[in-house]
Amino acid sequence: MKAEVERRKAEESSEPGALATGADVHPITGRAIVAGAATSALLCVYANYIGVLQGSGSLVKEQFSMASFLPFVGWLFLNALLKRWLPRLALSQAELLLVFSMAWMSGTIAVEGWVTYWVGISTTPTYFASPENRWREVLFDLLPWWALPEGSPGVIRQFQEGLMPGASLPWAGWAGAFYWWFTVSAAVMTAGLCVIVLFQRQWVEAERLTFPLAVMPVDLTEGFDRGMPQVFRERLFRVGFGVVFGVFLWNLVYFFSPGWPRITLFDGYLSKEVRLGQRFPSLYLRVLPSVIGLTFLCDTEILLSLWLFGVLALLKVGLMTTLGVAVGETGQQAGPAEVVNIESHGAMTFLVAWSVYVARNHLRGVWQAARRGDGTYRLALVGLLASTIYIVGWMIAVGHTPFTAFLQVGLIFIAYFAVVKYTAASGFAYLFPVAVKGQEMIEHLAGTSWMSAGQIVGARIVSSGLFYGNSRIPTLPGATHHLKLFEGGRMGRVVGTVFLSFAVGFFASTLSLVYMGYEHGGRNLGTWGMQGGNVQTFDLIVSEIEKTDRPSPDAAKWAVWLVGGAEAGLLTFLRGRFPWWPIHPLGLAFQYTSGPRIYAFSIFLVWAAKTLLLRLGGVALYRRARPFFYGVVVGYVSGIGVSALVDTIWFRGDGHSVHGW
Repeated sequence: MKAEVERRKAEESSEPGALATGADVHPITGRAIVAGAATSALLCVYANYIGVLQGSGSLVKEQFSMASFLPFVGWLFLNALLKRWLPRLALSQAELLLVFSMAWMSGTIAVEGWVTYWVGISTTPTYFASPENRWREVLFDLLPWWALPEGSPGVIRQFQEGLMPGASLPWAGWAGAFYWWFTVSAAVMTAGLCVIVLFQRQWVEAERLTFPLAVMPVDLTEGFDRGMPQVFRERLFRVGFGVVFGVFLWNLVYFFSPGWPRITLFDGYLSKEVRLGQRFPSLYLRVLPSVIGLTFLCDTEILLSLWLFGVLALLKVGLMTTLGVAVGETGQQAGPAEVVNIESHGAMTFLVAWSVYVARNHLRGVWQAARRGDGTYRLALVGLLASTIYIVGWMIAVGHTPFTAFLQVGLIFIAYFAVVKYTAASGFAYLFPVAVKGQEMIEHLAGTSWMSAGQIVGARIVSSGLFYGNSRIPTLPGATHHLKLFEGGRMGRVVGTVFLSFAVGFFASTLSLVYMGYEHGGRNLGTWGMQGGNVQTFDLIVSEIEKTDRPSPDAAKWAVWLVGGAEAGLLTFLRGRFPWWPIHPLGLAFQYTSGPRIYAFSIFLVWAAKTLLLRLGGVALYRRARPFFYGVVVGYVSGIGVSALVDTIWFRGDGHSVHGW
């Protein structure tokens, strides 16, 4: 037992020290800001092109997207060449890290991260309204038209069907929508950033979160100031890179010769399905190199929790389905999957509440420092208050009452807090919270029988992909890593680059996608947000409004929610009371979400490899193995980039998907 405790302490202590930060180590320079902003804009435009026109893959599927990491890897190779031939133009390590973090904060806005849902849903009502769907009768008097593009045929019809010959793009018809959605989204981002600033020192110094997604780029750029990074010289790095990149090179032959046998190891999760039983959800033996490489730096107890609870959730849902278990009053019962999600939300809420509780002394110090005149904390508190007031007021304008607006804002903050903190703790970029915008839990626990039609419209609009992304959260998961990378630097520049990244990502993504719609016809842009999810959003609102038996508050569902919180509390107690306890409560909070469901096998492989390395050779062997896993990630991203480039040159408009779920 003592040996196990020491092993875990050694593992935990090995991570944070790998991330050296400070004003002297990572200054933010002007040319780095320009390079980061330009890179962010280009990646958003390119990710949109690849996703909606080229069909070469969906580069924004996670909280840390391949669209963000792809240009960083490109900069690594380019900088190596510059270092050799034009050293004056080469970027320093600090400048490369700024490009990395700015690209991350911008990159989750493009394609499915947010913009295809925003553009698709906002251009849907007037174009797709019909007597059959009854949108005009039920919705048109309730929709916030002031926040949508102008509904005239010159704006909407030309977007959906393509610009008429000789016509110019009607940008003026989009001005109001751009303004209102940018301002409220900037307020959400500001509120989240203020919370991060308030908690960052607690997470870094007291809880010692490991920030794997910041450790890796530091290691990949370490040594650029003196020459070539050491990790590039490591044999294991080259092996990891070659194993993964070699698969892509082999499969490139298939692009030109369809009879060529493909290596399907990295194919999508649907091709890796394993049926567990007639009434059981499927298990997916999905092997995703980016998950394997990026989570190698995660603590083993979190890895164990993610894959273990992911598998247990499949068994729970299957058993409840087989036994016919449902929870709730007659007419509003929750099925097995919904029961597990309610349990998960209770666990997630407990973890957030516990995080606030354990930080109580730190927060007391924050308040005292702000009262004494600490500019950073005072500005963070004022910014949090002001941005929250704006968000609530904006929600009231789209249909909410003050009560329901505050309720939904609180639920959104819970979900965002959980994702931001535990992405920093785990490095697992597929943490998608249950009921990310809160409406699902409102319906389960409080019902909608007491809500007016306007309140339902407001809640559904906020819960849709229109409002600040979908399950992928723009900017904020990257922002906490950005503050970690540049802690000790000039706070004005550190925070300023967060706002710049968000603004560049928003406008580069939205403007380029709107342009593509007028150029090619929005109905031809191939993503779910433009080809189904947009219509479904309004169909669901009509369905909810017209229900004659809307759900009411349900004690049984509340009991499940409380059980989830109690389970997370028990796991937290065991973890704090017994140092050898191996299971983190995080997996329970995300047990039946798409991340653990799809990538349980990849997480299991990482957990098994890391556990074996630590047992055989301790922390020393684990550290020696790191370059291999870094090579796996870089090889995978490089393979995506080369495949997309080949598609762009030789298969324009008929690409080959190389990255997705």
